[in-house]
Parts: sequence; C-alpha cells; structure tokens
Amino acid sequence: MYFKHNSWDKFYKDPFGAAPIGQEVTFRVTSNETVNIYLHTRFRDNDNYYLMEQSPNNPEVYEVTIAMPNTPGLLWYDFHFDAFNSHYVYGAQPDGMGGEGQVNLFTNNSYQITVYNPDRKVPDWYKEGVMYQIFPDRFYHATRDDFIPFYPPHTILHTNWNDSPHYFRRPDGSIDYYDFFGGNLLGIINKLDYLKELGISIIYLNPIFESHSNHKYDTADYLRIAPEFGNSNIFEELCSEADKRGIKIILDGVFNHTGDNSRYFNKYGDYYDLGAYQDINSPYADWYEFESFPDKYNSWWGVSSMPATNKNNINFQNFIYAGDSSVVRHWLKKGASGWRLDVADELPDDFIVGIKESMLTEKPDSVLIGEVWEDASNKVAYSQLKNYFLGKELDSVMNYPFREALLNFFRGYKSSAETVRSLMSLYDHYPRENFMANMNLIGSHDRKRVLTVLGSNPAETDHLSEIEKENYYLTEEELFLAKKKLKLLALVQMTFPGVPSIYYGDEIGTEGLSDPYNRRTFNWNDGDMELFDWYKQIIKLRNNSDVLKKGELEFIPTTDDLFAFVRSYNGDKVLVAVNRNPYNTYSLSYGNNLIGKDYFTGQDVKLDDLEVPPFGYMIVEF
Repeated sequence: MYFKHNSWDKFYKDPFGAAPIGQEVTFRVTSNETVNIYLHTRFRDNDNYYLMEQSPNNPEVYEVTIAMPNTPGLLWYDFHFDAFNSHYVYGAQPDGMGGEGQVNLFTNNSYQITVYNPDRKVPDWYKEGVMYQIFPDRFYHATRDDFIPFYPPHTILHTNWNDSPHYFRRPDGSIDYYDFFGGNLLGIINKLDYLKELGISIIYLNPIFESHSNHKYDTADYLRIAPEFGNSNIFEELCSEADKRGIKIILDGVFNHTGDNSRYFNKYGDYYDLGAYQDINSPYADWYEFESFPDKYNSWWGVSSMPATNKNNINFQNFIYAGDSSVVRHWLKKGASGWRLDVADELPDDFIVGIKESMLTEKPDSVLIGEVWEDASNKVAYSQLKNYFLGKELDSVMNYPFREALLNFFRGYKSSAETVRSLMSLYDHYPRENFMANMNLIGSHDRKRVLTVLGSNPAETDHLSEIEKENYYLTEEELFLAKKKLKLLALVQMTFPGVPSIYYGDEIGTEGLSDPYNRRTFNWNDGDMELFDWYKQIIKLRNNSDVLKKGELEFIPTTDDLFAFVRSYNGDKVLVAVNRNPYNTYSLSYGNNLIGKDYFTGQDVKLDDLEVPPFGYMIVEF
C-alpha cells in the first residue's frame, strides 16, 4: 500500500502555507490499493469530512478543493481511508512540523493551516530593515551641559567603562545594589553615524523608563525617561536625529508587571503617590491582584519585586493604551515607531489587540513585536491558544526558533535537513506578512553572547562559579573557530527572509556567558574590526537587494554540513550556501545550464557545478 501527502509541496496542497479567510485550498494525495479517501478537517471543535475524487489524468491521484473558514483560527486536517479491510489515518509527523506524514491505524497528528485575516500589512520600513538592539546603560556614555544624570538609590556607578558587570546580591539572592556604567540616550545619539555606517535602519531599545534597576524591566514610571538615561526632550532629539539618518526607534513595553518600588505600587513609600501597596483605596489598587492585602499579591513568576498588573482592569487599560494620552500613544507622539511587548505570553489577547488598535490610530505605520520563544502561530500559554498571527495582534515576534535552529546547525548538533525542517515549519505556519517581519535575532540580552556559544562547550561552562563566568573568555583557537562560524551564521541571517537583528557588540566580537556577562559594555577602543567589516559588507548586500528583502524562499537539499537556499523576486534569484565543515569541500547543483555571478568575486559560475570549500560560503545572483 502506498499513500502520500506533503504539506510543503504545492502539488499536494495549493496554495502553500497559511491561508486568508475564505480562500480555496486544493488538497491532494497519491495512493494505491485504497478506497473511500476523505479529507478530515477540524476548526474550532467542528469536524468535517470531504470525499476526495480520483483524478481523470492519474488514477493514483485524489484531490478535493474546499474554502477556508470565514473567521480566523487554526484549521487542522488529516486523511482517512480504507485498505485491506482496515481503516487508516494519515497525518503529520509526531513533531507537528508538516511535510511528508505517516499512516496510523487509529489516530494521528494533524496538519496545521493558519487561517488569518489579511486586512493588515506590516510596514515596508520594518520588513526591509536591519535592526540593532541596544542595552542603553552599556552602549555609550556621553555628556552635555544641559543634562545631569541622576541614578537610583542603592546603585554603584563604575568609573571604569571596561569593568565587568556584577550583581550585588543579598543572602536570599535578591539584588542589593545594581551597577551602572553611564550609557545613555545622548550616547546613542552620538553613535548614530556609527550605526548608519553599519547599515542599521531600526534601533530596538531595552527599557528606558524610570526604574531602580539597570535592566529597567521593573518599571517605576511609564511616562518618565530614566533620569540617568536622559529625559523626554532628549528622547525626542534621539528620534529626530535617527529619522534624519533613516533610522526608526522601537521601545520595550513592560506592561505585564511593574516594579514594587514604582509610583503605582510604592511598596517603600518613595513616591508621593498613594500606591496600591500602601492603601487598598489607592487609585492604583485595582491595577494589581492581592491574595491577602498587602503582602500577598500576584507577581511575575513569583518574583515579589515585580508585582503583576491586572490586564483586565479598564483603568489600567486606559492608562497603557486606550486613552488619547495613554503610554503607548504618548511615546509614539514623541517619535517612537513601534513597541516590543515583554513577556507577550502573559498578556491577554484582547489586551494586545487594544495596544495594536491604539497604535494604528496614533501612527498607522507603527510596528508591534512580541517576545515569543516558540512557534507563535500555535503558541499555548496558560492553557489558552494565542491569536498572535490571526490578523489583529502582533506584526512580528522575536524569532528564537530561528536562532535555535541555526546555532544547532553551526555547532554540529543538527543536520542541514533537520535545520531546514525547523525553519520550513515556520514558513508554513506563519502568514507571509508575519514571516517576512520575523525579528531574526542571533543574540539578545537574555542569552549568552553568540560568539561565546559558538566557541564554548556548555558542559564546561554552565556550572562555573560566578567568578569563573566573569573571567571566562575563549582560547585563541576557540575564538578563531567561533569567528569562522559567526561569519557564516551572520551571512545566513542577512540573506534569510525576515528582519535581521544584531545585539549590540556582536558585530565586534563581544564575548560573555549568561546575564550579566552578556551585557558588558561596548568596546569602542579594541573591537574586532575585521568582524565589523564583514557585518558591514553583508548588511550592505541585503540593503541593496530587493530579492533578499522581499523574495520567496526555496531550500535546496544538500549534505548534512551544507545549508543552502534560494531567494526569488520578480524573476531575479539569489542562491546562498554555507559549509560548516572545517575540512571538507561539498558540491552543489541547482538547475541545468544556469549561469550566475558570484557576489564576492564577480565571476560567472555554473549553478549546476558549484563547490563550497571548508568553512566556506557562496552567494550567486542569477
């Protein structure tokens, strides 16, 4: 018996990928010695069965065309058939990633189609941009006569920019003192020309609002810039100066929780406002959820210094997004072009919808990004299936699956085919606008530095003491190999669909294990300029290529160590291939009698006779 369906092949499912509401989709299977083949679909707990008709041109092809639902959601499908007096089900592989499936006697994993509302488009400035993430305290320190920084109490200000960051903890593990280095918004303004030279068009800032920590994820005042970073006027100046250079600013919105030492909670009485912790009749009391007033309250992952907000409270909603002078709209008016939502999984869908609608009212071409660590199309949080990509919520997510897939490939943990499978699943599940808007990060403030990851052995570094982590650097040999891999990884990042995002300092070879050592200061005096020049070159390649900014994606089957794909747009194509193996050369063939131009050498090459050397790469335009 033979039975086959491949959800990633347009012959078997046409059109490929996510589907707009109401769109017709044709499903096909190839089979022999089977009868009564039905397409089975499930949408919002409603099951339907459609008899598949035998093709008049090929007796082993069966097909049926159906319309997608008229409301957004996830449609699941598989196939039921009879053979040899038994009933079978054909569905997806156990990993749920689509492609070719498998037969089971009873039940199976279903294939996913994301049915979405196509009314909204992601702005081109974002989809075609290159992002740069800045941890403000650690990027650059600048002074000016009209700005005097004020630091929170219980902090330490380093006098040496090159010191290592520290956490000064109490015996219970909580933070006693936060350390600061003096980076600020004036420093970012000062370095805008550096970012422009690199090719950056989007800056994503970790939180910049008043709080008592250096990371600022414990907001104290949503409407005030941290006084050690700057003020409202300096922020407006940053947005204005960035705009002159074609650079947009995206802010970090931490709306799931505040700091306990905030104007709204005011646990320690540092603010004149009557905080929720101080009085059950406080105007902010219903912004939080108390189990037993005042000391037992809901907080982010049980961290008492970050009391969780009540996102269903209308007063809190009005303050954050619904009112004309809400936090979201206030900073868009000041010059921001978008928001990144911290811990988006913790926010109700209606809350995210409200933020996005408010943003569209204030600035129609603004962008909303979510911190989501998994496949955002089928993300389940607190037993609820999230609606991020159904057309009313997020434009983009932080693409951690992209990061994980490519790091696993370049570290030798996964084969090329396994890497393609992971990435192809996102291509299949995400609406095209959202896939092209993916924030394709490699480094972030929440993960070890990418250079350190590529050059180290986690079995040797994960259990080091804090002093050992602080002083951990790659050996000369490890650094040499890690840079080779990072160059290949960055090349893929800049040529793959989506918005490439660089974590500050990765482009000059910054090293560091987990927080706080991944948040070291930017080395302005002794960075790796060879690596910088490489980033600059490949970012320029992307910025100058409509194919790489807008093109469709096709993966090329290869050996385990060779990762290759083709981008296509308006009849033009670009082939990208990288070889992770330090010893072997691999051949690659694409098409017959096609001639292309090697981007790096300018020479004509035959696409059916390509060779990629050890730790090598190839970009061919044709």
